[in-house]
Amino acid sequence: MGGRVLRIQGGRLLRDDQDWTPREPFLAVIGDPVAHSLSPVMQAAALRERGLPHRYLALEVRAEDLAGLRTLPGNEFLVGANVTAPHKAAVVPLCDRLTDAAGRIGVVNTLGRDADGNWIGHNTDSGGLLMVLSSAWGETPPGQGIEVLGSGGAARAAVDALLRWGAQGVTVRFHTRASAALFEDWLAELPGGDAVRLRPLEDGATAGSCLWINALARDVPASPWLPDVVSAARALLLDLRYGPGLPRENFPLGLDVVDGLPLLVMQGGLSFAWWFGPPVPWQGMRAALAD
Repeated sequence: MGGRVLRIQGGRLLRDDQDWTPREPFLAVIGDPVAHSLSPVMQAAALRERGLPHRYLALEVRAEDLAGLRTLPGNEFLVGANVTAPHKAAVVPLCDRLTDAAGRIGVVNTLGRDADGNWIGHNTDSGGLLMVLSSAWGETPPGQGIEVLGSGGAARAAVDALLRWGAQGVTVRFHTRASAALFEDWLAELPGGDAVRLRPLEDGATAGSCLWINALARDVPASPWLPDVVSAARALLLDLRYGPGLPRENFPLGLDVVDGLPLLVMQGGLSFAWWFGPPVPWQGMRAALAD
């Protein structure tokens, strides 16, 4: 199947800027940008270990071309996909139906097909993040002082995971009033959403917070919205980003930082299980990222 990176442009599927029509089943990670994604490395290792014939490719899609995903020549060979920024909400209308998890969160990070070829939207970000939180902090969440930076699709998954973890008094720090309004509408329908409050990023860091989840876009620095020095005896930042090209950050003293790679493994493994069933080759996926 050649190179791993494909592109949709004007209703055409391109590989190396040439029209390309798939002839065998494959999966992809869909985003813009997407070249930084390590999902192809990780998922290819999982497919090899399970002896599955599928390829896993990177598929760059601009917002204006996203709707063409379902009408491309040979699109029936695209049997599943992971969806990354900025398309997690925009891909929802393309789905024929949503799983309970995707419907609850209102964003999709995993696509699959049923026996009739219909597109099903799923979300493994919340479940993956719940596993990362339990590993990085412990089974019992802090009683207060939890903040989510950002109010987009990743922030929704973060809040859903936090509430399922049992967190109380979560604060979501929004970047724009428009995103805050959409987030408030979503919270109004979310069980337990009344435990979440919204504040603008520009209000400054909250004294005494101990756990932050950075769900801002890749190109938006997180450090300006954190305190200079944390005052809590234990403090953790889960930064959902990973890879090159991120802003240079000076995180505060006393803060433990976990990047987005553990979440990539967890949500990717849950996606793999949803597509193909157990067992999930967790060790092979981690080893591929380490290499």
